[in-house]
Amino acid sequence: MAQGGDSETGSTDWERTKAYLLHDPTKWNSLSWITARSLIDSVNDILGRGTRGLVENLRAHWTKSDTPLTITAPGVSRFLVIGDTGEQDPSQYVVAPALARAAGDCVDGGGQSFVLVLSDVIYPSGNVNDYVDGFYKPYRSNRVPGLKAPADVRAEFALPENVPVYAMPGNHDWYDGLYGFAHQFLYAADEPPTWPGEVLAPSFGDRLGPWELIRDRFGRIMWRTPSEPVGNAVPARWGEPADGGGPAPESPLQPAPYFVIETEHVDLVCIDTGIDGTIDGPQFDWLSSLSGEKPKILMTGKPLFVNGERRTCAVAGRPGETVYDLVTDEERRYVATVGGDTHNFQLYDPRDAQSSRDGRWHIVSGGGGAYTHATHPIRTAVSDARTDLRFRPTRLFPGSAESLAYFAQQLVPSIWRLLLTVVLFGGGVVLGRWLAGVGGVAIATMMVLMLLHLMPQRPGRSLFGRRLLLRLEALVVGVLATLFLHQYLPDAAGALLVLFGWSTLWICLNAWCVRWSRWWNPVERVPWWHHVAFACVLAALVALALLPWGLDQLGSGEGRTVPWWLFVAVGVYAVVGIVGWRTRIVSTVNGARAARWLKRSVVWAVAAQAAVVSGEMLRVLSGEGLTLLFFSGLLGLVPMAVIAVVVLAALLAPDLLTRPLGDQPVRRVQAWLRWRRVVRPLVFLSAPVTLALWWWVADAVDSEWMRAAFALPALITVTAIGIFVIDWIRREHARLYTPLVALVILAFGALLLGAAVPGLLDVPIFSELAPLANELRTWWPAVAVAGALFTLVAVGAAALLAHLVFLGAYSLIADPGAWVRPRYRPGVSTPYDFISEADATSIIEAEQEQMGGQAAIVDGVDRRTRRRAQIAFPGLNPPFGPIQKFVSEIYSLDEPPFFKHFLEFETSPTEAVVKIHRVRGDQPVEIEEVARISLTGTVVAP
Repeated sequence: MAQGGDSETGSTDWERTKAYLLHDPTKWNSLSWITARSLIDSVNDILGRGTRGLVENLRAHWTKSDTPLTITAPGVSRFLVIGDTGEQDPSQYVVAPALARAAGDCVDGGGQSFVLVLSDVIYPSGNVNDYVDGFYKPYRSNRVPGLKAPADVRAEFALPENVPVYAMPGNHDWYDGLYGFAHQFLYAADEPPTWPGEVLAPSFGDRLGPWELIRDRFGRIMWRTPSEPVGNAVPARWGEPADGGGPAPESPLQPAPYFVIETEHVDLVCIDTGIDGTIDGPQFDWLSSLSGEKPKILMTGKPLFVNGERRTCAVAGRPGETVYDLVTDEERRYVATVGGDTHNFQLYDPRDAQSSRDGRWHIVSGGGGAYTHATHPIRTAVSDARTDLRFRPTRLFPGSAESLAYFAQQLVPSIWRLLLTVVLFGGGVVLGRWLAGVGGVAIATMMVLMLLHLMPQRPGRSLFGRRLLLRLEALVVGVLATLFLHQYLPDAAGALLVLFGWSTLWICLNAWCVRWSRWWNPVERVPWWHHVAFACVLAALVALALLPWGLDQLGSGEGRTVPWWLFVAVGVYAVVGIVGWRTRIVSTVNGARAARWLKRSVVWAVAAQAAVVSGEMLRVLSGEGLTLLFFSGLLGLVPMAVIAVVVLAALLAPDLLTRPLGDQPVRRVQAWLRWRRVVRPLVFLSAPVTLALWWWVADAVDSEWMRAAFALPALITVTAIGIFVIDWIRREHARLYTPLVALVILAFGALLLGAAVPGLLDVPIFSELAPLANELRTWWPAVAVAGALFTLVAVGAAALLAHLVFLGAYSLIADPGAWVRPRYRPGVSTPYDFISEADATSIIEAEQEQMGGQAAIVDGVDRRTRRRAQIAFPGLNPPFGPIQKFVSEIYSLDEPPFFKHFLEFETSPTEAVVKIHRVRGDQPVEIEEVARISLTGTVVAP
């Protein structure tokens, strides 16, 4: 069944979405999880996990003790469930018209219905002011004043007013302490909540270990307090105009973050799993108190079955008690569970012995708007013998083959671009050796390229232009890195460049050998000639590791000093290689020993290679009289330790200063909160103040080791401050962001130009900058930070290139068809025919069945396609690189296909029929029945 557009032109919902957002753009526009902006907004995730009882106390505050935790809906037998909605970008808005139509169908003829949002109502942090773009504009557009889109377009993004929306908070809603969620769902519009700041105070009677105490106080003191509603966030909360003409204040929509909805035939038990996926004692007691008179479906933010694994949902502070045990208790009459959080659709059918083994249906439904999680890494073959927690999903959306075909088309061309970027950086390093006199030109070029990035992005050619800018910037950065070495270390620059080239080549050879030998993978037996081949390859790599030292010995007869660490490192490297080769041979590739090796093998390999590279680096630097430079990274731990001590003192100061009030708990809490306001800025200032004092002392005592220790922590501090300042300007002064950044680029670039080209700024207009530029040339803190930056860039480029070699990215050089991203059309051959779904199916089936040291054999798929697929999907066994691991977050696109969905439940006295509404954006909405859940008794799995 299809709706929302005809089969020839595809879904008109995408056209409506583009028209709507063209007239009324959102604040986030395109939410990406690889930007500092969204990660900073989500910092409370880390802080909240480290605190003891903060989430539980906030939940208790938002749960009214005098209000029944029940929503009665006696006439409702048809309702909608949508999960993880609020990214505030096209991928969310494209689902809204289909949801509004489905809700209208549910109430046609005088019926009743509701919409339940299943986890993560608002990304990235549940901010109360993001509800306009992430909730009201897509679902209640009729309540938002001042919209500019045509009325017929806005009308498609409005649920019927007689269809209420209930919601369960997800971890992202908790990142502002549930304050925004409480504004929208738990309080009346004319009686908004106030932030309970006193909840941030600790419970001084808790017994915490030293590390737990530090984490708890750090989380409470650094917790980002929520924003207050401004702008349209207040009027959007009000309901339809009343008879008198004014807006009608909306009453509270639900009693608490957790509750039960009593429908005509089934109870929906909705629980709040907080930040870490657990519930607290009071919520578990309430859950245990629910009777078994009516069949129940558990609605949870974190699913109990997901990605082939079972999660029990523990109870904080009560070891051994889990939500899963309650659900599987026959007397409580749970027939199914539905969870969000994971952004795709998964169905576990109790009629399949390899799927749900407890007689209940389990559904994952988190595809209501957030980026799509890939499904091709989910094991769908036989259960894993290493654990009984491996289960097989019987239905997926997107399907495994569809997922691989889609993400390969996003990932593989970007791998090629990344490889090209690293190669261009290396080319710039080489080119810089012959461009010693063009430092000013290189800096000016970099300034122009960075300024071009600030230009507004236009559709079409702008994407190609920005990618070209990044490649050119990589080339110029390589040139600047070489020029920096020649400027500040002229005598050692040649040796350091050779060291960089040799190290990069050697670790890339290691990556290639590991890839083709599959050294990291367990195997049950190895042919004898494999042992011989491995011994020869290991001997060759050891010889290459010692080759630079040998050439130095032959060339000068002197050699470089301190070779002992190099020989020790090479010995360790050889031992790790041999022991690892033997350890990978196991009795069964499905056993615990094989699982441990899979987790440890890559760590061992990387550590052994790093030891050899550091040994060669020490040998070269000591020969140039720069031994102190080698140890600068380790010396940097000293000021970082001082910073940590200062932060620790600040964190514990409120506890110590309020200890005399121990017998007056109320006054102590108030005093602690006052000290928190004093201590919080001190924590932020601890690093810059400590480093400023370190710099002053280093100058006063003329200490070389203190200057060497300054570089790395100073670079980290400057980078962190820069990120936070840029984020603050972007959020609080959006109109000033572009001109301010441009001004900073021009000013900093002028200083660098003046330092690179003496006398360039000796003109009246730059009279103030010229002395600063001249000082910058010899100012040791600036030189130290620049040196640390060069080291990190060089090491990062070498490591990245080695990882790309391990992935087999070099094979793309001979595959021009993989250099560009073709448009994906499910089931339709594209001009590029990147990876067909038939080929993707064959590849996944082969990989699903393959465990161990040999690559999967895929019949009927050409070599080019296999290479592309192997880069996107190395298989189910680790190691996965960060690109494959976070492929869903990185490639969150704002154009079709979207792979979004929501669920429709229709109940009767005997069963609940579940239908999925698939929304792709470029095709009509597809509606399909996926489950018939019996309400008269538990299904017994065969």
